[in-house]
Amino acid sequence: MTWPIAVALLSAGCNGAIGVLAYLRGRSSSLYRSFSVLSFSFAFWSLAYLTAWPELDDPFRMKLLYTPLAWIPGATLSFVWSYTGLPESSRRRRVVPLYLAGYALLGMLWTQTIALRTYRIAFLAGGVPIFALGVALLFLHWLKAQEPAERNRRGYLLAATCIAVAGGLSDFFHLAKVHFPGPGNLSLMLYSLIVLAAIGRHHLLDLRAATGRALIMGAASVLLSLALSGIAWLTHKVEGPLFLNFFLLSLPLLALIPPLWERLDRAFGRWFSAREARRDRAIAVLERSLEGTSDLSTIDSKASEAVHEVWGAGCEVLWALRSLRGLEGGAPLPESLASLLADAPPVATLDSLARDDRTAALRQVLLDRHADALVCVRREGELVGAAFLGAPLEGFYDLAAVRWLERLCALLGRAVQSAELAAGLLRADRLAQLGTLAAGVAHEVRNPLSAMAGAAELLGQPLDDAKRREYLDVLKEEIQRLDGIVRDLLEYASPGVKDSRCAWAEVWPRVELLVKADWPSEVALTSRGEPLELAVGAPHLQQILLNLLRNALRAVQERRPAGPEVAVALSRRGSGAALEVSDNGGGTPPELTPRLFAPFASSGGTGLGLATVKRLAEAYGGRVWAENLPAGARITVELPLK
Repeated sequence: MTWPIAVALLSAGCNGAIGVLAYLRGRSSSLYRSFSVLSFSFAFWSLAYLTAWPELDDPFRMKLLYTPLAWIPGATLSFVWSYTGLPESSRRRRVVPLYLAGYALLGMLWTQTIALRTYRIAFLAGGVPIFALGVALLFLHWLKAQEPAERNRRGYLLAATCIAVAGGLSDFFHLAKVHFPGPGNLSLMLYSLIVLAAIGRHHLLDLRAATGRALIMGAASVLLSLALSGIAWLTHKVEGPLFLNFFLLSLPLLALIPPLWERLDRAFGRWFSAREARRDRAIAVLERSLEGTSDLSTIDSKASEAVHEVWGAGCEVLWALRSLRGLEGGAPLPESLASLLADAPPVATLDSLARDDRTAALRQVLLDRHADALVCVRREGELVGAAFLGAPLEGFYDLAAVRWLERLCALLGRAVQSAELAAGLLRADRLAQLGTLAAGVAHEVRNPLSAMAGAAELLGQPLDDAKRREYLDVLKEEIQRLDGIVRDLLEYASPGVKDSRCAWAEVWPRVELLVKADWPSEVALTSRGEPLELAVGAPHLQQILLNLLRNALRAVQERRPAGPEVAVALSRRGSGAALEVSDNGGGTPPELTPRLFAPFASSGGTGLGLATVKRLAEAYGGRVWAENLPAGARITVELPLK
């Protein structure tokens, strides 16, 4: 094998691979379609060289060699205009006439209406200005690039295009007695190598995804080829004209090809797309796990788990706490680093930062933290956090990884917004509950104060020793009552669960007194409870009851049943106690049941009442669940006994 033949084979293989990858990467995009047409044309050109070498005077082979020249000018300008951003409608109006003129000349060549020499002259007259225009547009596009990384990317395609144009024009060197396979195929090979270098350096084509699709098409094409070979074999066994037999036997196959192709594509696609599906599933799981959270540490841990699951990399999340509204608990982002990241891109990798001298400081930050990628978390454009990712198992973050990280960036931004909203509503709900508690405290304080005032007034009168001691005892008892109220408030403010205890007989009358003031007279409120002592703080049990009663009352008011009723029951269950609040309202909708105790799940109120019940029950080692009744619903809270 001579070296021109080897170069032609290498050029055909590389350009054919680029064409397949570009087509599979974005066949719905005019940019990738025109790019694949160019690459396939260059591969066809190189293969035609192999058939024509070394016989340069055979008319059929020379026509075959010059066939791609019919559409290459149109494909070149289509690619250039797509790459430089010309609107599709304008691009189509300009490119379609070029394609039509090229195909018209090609038809005239193969029907021998014009000679090969005339065809070549027409190509040089029309093609050279078109190629010059394409190179000039790419050069101007390269000059307009602001970022060094983008200029570098455009420079690759500019250099490759210049070499491809030179290779195309070298096809005419044999007219000057120059052996054409050398310069022509060498230029096309260099073009393909530069494009492959751009793909590898900038991850322009998502090689993994495109390669998987190429293997899918290859496998399906093998099966199709076997079927066509079988038809060809059958035509030799059937008497009659060969063409007619082949045509008739092909009709059933043509009817079966589309559904078979789709089925094979789906089957192989599930196999090769398992990794992409796993990435999408990780994002979906992360989004569901962050619904309703109001804790930065939860966002940190869930994001780190997703990154480790998909990429096998570590993840450190730092938060700009001054920019967050009502959220605490995350690792702080230093002010100096926050100012540096203010104008940083949403996602940056070490490879992308290495090509831009202006990001040297940011790249150094990644190196100092032993990170390979950075994800800037923003809420409505304002930087609120940054995630530093370590090296993935694959060794680098490609274009598919960058796109996944961009989705992670947007998801974390939404999670922060949701957490801030949840924290704000939770504070508002706590304030509302505190207002209810304050009303109850005012009622409780008024009674001992009245008794103390009466005792003090009587002590100012002349009394014997027995009466004086009696009124002093009254003062002492009422002071102790006030001290108990203050102690309950302190326990409410400090939700510690150690050594907590309360008696149902003491808590329920207080709760009943609090709710009776605003309780509708048409709604019956019944209660029954065993005289149990619970290992729960009285303010917290009071808060649980108030939230459950509000929820039940809202249910019966929305349904408006005949004889609306809310029932409260406390009973011993195993080693603990079961607190049940039931109503005869409309019950819990099935779509709401799985997330009933998540913040904002309720369709009425703030949506935090049942979430607070769950939080308090779990704080004491209990649990809570809901169930629908034939008429209404029941919520059960399991609590420990003292």
